[in-house]
Amino acid sequence: MRQESGQRRGGEDRMERPLTYLALVLIPAAAGLFRVNSEENSLVSEVGSDVLLPCTVSPPLSAKGLEVRWFHDQLHIVAFLLKDGREDRQQQNADYRGRTFLEGGPDSGNLSLILRKVRLSDAGRYHCFVENSTAEFFEEAILDLNVVGLGSPLLIAVGLHDSAVVVSCSSSGWFPEPRTVWRRKDGDAVPADLETQKDHANGLYTVQSRILLNASSEDQVYCGLRHAVTGKETGLYVTVSDAMFPRTSSWAIGFWLLFCVIIIASLVAVWFFVSKRKEKVRQLMIKDDCIERLRREIEWRKVSVRKESMLFDPLTAYWGLVVSPDGRNITTSDVAYHESQLPERFDTEPCVLTQAPISSGSHYWETEIREQNGKFWSVGIANQSVRRTGGQRECPESGIWAIRATDEGYLALSDPHEPITFSQYSVPGESSLLSDRGTYEPRRIQRVGTFLDYDNGKVSFYDVESYDHLYTFTHEFSEPVYGFYYVGTGISLRL
Repeated sequence: MRQESGQRRGGEDRMERPLTYLALVLIPAAAGLFRVNSEENSLVSEVGSDVLLPCTVSPPLSAKGLEVRWFHDQLHIVAFLLKDGREDRQQQNADYRGRTFLEGGPDSGNLSLILRKVRLSDAGRYHCFVENSTAEFFEEAILDLNVVGLGSPLLIAVGLHDSAVVVSCSSSGWFPEPRTVWRRKDGDAVPADLETQKDHANGLYTVQSRILLNASSEDQVYCGLRHAVTGKETGLYVTVSDAMFPRTSSWAIGFWLLFCVIIIASLVAVWFFVSKRKEKVRQLMIKDDCIERLRREIEWRKVSVRKESMLFDPLTAYWGLVVSPDGRNITTSDVAYHESQLPERFDTEPCVLTQAPISSGSHYWETEIREQNGKFWSVGIANQSVRRTGGQRECPESGIWAIRATDEGYLALSDPHEPITFSQYSVPGESSLLSDRGTYEPRRIQRVGTFLDYDNGKVSFYDVESYDHLYTFTHEFSEPVYGFYYVGTGISLRL
């Protein structure tokens, strides 16, 4: 009886084991529970190759009610999508269309993704995401894909540059940028020039490096490129023979020495000739300077023989101008010296007229300018009827014919204004100054000569110091005129 009872219990134990196994497998599957796993956490793939991204689900599942989503970095960047056993290409990212396929399926438990023709943009983190919408349960596996470019075979070129031999090696299709190695057969490193270009179309690097060999050598030179990720190095040895280096014969050395002597002798002869010519030109310029100066002086003396004495009219002077008792000096002041407002007085602009009106004949007078704290002034003539009230524009239309001085230079107040240019000949005792515009300009004008030919309708201005003719106005005068002056701040004038 005991033996039969033991046999019965043994048989029952053998029946319980497979039932327990079935319960462990079938119960989770029935409840919609599963596990998603990847055999690799990180993969390395070369640009242009195919790669398998491993992923499995256990236990194998029915495709009905199941979503298998492979996405890159973010959920919306879908590399592959399987819904209810059918591939959904509408949500698939355009970069992956036609390049991704499942190796198996949920019913086989193999959800590995085949990615063809790998690109640099494919690098990153991939998620194998599985969701059972019926059981509201999901699992995912994550793995990183590193994309590299292993480069094309090295291309070696040997050429000449002056008296040196140039050895260069180049390769394309690298990512990331490789390290260039140059060394001799004995292991000594060789300095090199490196040029790296990045192709914006595919993001791969093209590397070109070269060295200069200045002495003949039968030793081998090694050029290598080492990958920054894989550490793999590709390289070639190059032997540069003595025949590659240019040789110079004794005849060539003698020729070049003779050639250098001839060149030096020619340069010395040219320098001597040019120096003599420059000296001759300088002497001619000095002679021309003297002739031009004499011509200008004669012209000035023709008009200056009629030199007259003029006086400032204090009754016309602006309130901020101070006229000396003898009427020959005028300066500016911040104090009002003329309280009464006469109809003859300028009430807005710092102007003044001379005392005696001119209605016929030829007249010449000189004005001395002292620029103390300013450089703005005008010298000329004005009609008797010139406006004395309010602001005015100094021009012939307003009955004023004058020249003006500013910080930048001198202007004839015609309409439009014309710049006054000076002759390039120096003032006695003074050196000409070269301005920023490249023209020669003498020092500031210190004395202006005014020549008025009333009957012929001409008024001319001269620089008394250099005899320069500054400008001439032509106008048919119809009323008496006076000497006109605009006295800027920091300016004093003397007649």
